[in-house]
Amino acid sequence: MQVSRYKADEVIKSTHGKIFSCEFIKKDGSLRKMVARLGVAKDLKGGSNGASTKNSFITVYDMVASAYRMVNLETLTAIRVCGVSYEVV
Repeated sequence: MQVSRYKADEVIKSTHGKIFSCEFIKKDGSLRKMVARLGVAKDLKGGSNGASTKNSFITVYDMVASAYRMVNLETLTAIRVCGVSYEVV
């Protein structure tokens, strides 16, 4: 199923803490596949996020690396939520 970047943002936010996977192009041009989740409060130290709200970044918790990561919606290529695969165009 193909979705736009705006719709992909809505799909990710609608997971409400459920685990999802995503693929995106990193800043150095390589492909990253990640199993992630929203709404994790583990290991938070306080302070600000550092990402501008104007940018298209989403902060997620990487389940494999046990660390917080930023996903750029502009370079997102695919997501999989609850067994449904989406191709981002």
